[in-house]
Amino acid sequence: MSRDAIQHSIVEIVAASGVGGLSVRAVAARAGVAIGTVQHHFPTRSAMIAAAMTIVEETAEAIEAGSGRSDPVERLTGLTDLLIPSSVESTAGRVWLAFAAQAAVDEAVAAQYRRTWSRLQRSLAELLARARPELAWSRADAAATELLALLDGLSVAVLVEPGRISVGTAREIAQRRLAELLT
Repeated sequence: MSRDAIQHSIVEIVAASGVGGLSVRAVAARAGVAIGTVQHHFPTRSAMIAAAMTIVEETAEAIEAGSGRSDPVERLTGLTDLLIPSSVESTAGRVWLAFAAQAAVDEAVAAQYRRTWSRLQRSLAELLARARPELAWSRADAAATELLALLDGLSVAVLVEPGRISVGTAREIAQRRLAELLT
């Protein structure tokens, strides 16, 4: 079994059970491989946690890659929707939430979390600066920080409190604030 297939099993476990459900034994069982095979590719629990975070990092990379390709307002609108999970079962959203919780107690995870969050924030700031060239960089940067914090909070609400805030409501709130930031 390939490293990628084992990594996929790690992501599935974190999405289903959080970081607390992650163990070499659980990954081996889900992937249908021997424990030694998992340990060969991911020798520590921290390595498995970092592997799970790749799904979120891939989203950040897609955002960065696409940030210069189209109208910045259209990109911001699309990204605002993208960064709110599409459902309670969203794998990327559930992994991000588990990762954020683990970051509170694990410095290595916290460092990776901060790097990814910083990349997303910088991409949003660049798009805001392109959409509103009259803004000083510091204002675009502050607006991006605010927008990403709002999106994080709305994402948690969608994943944890779906009866209180639906995906549609979360996206309406985010789009309304984005429109305010763009005027």
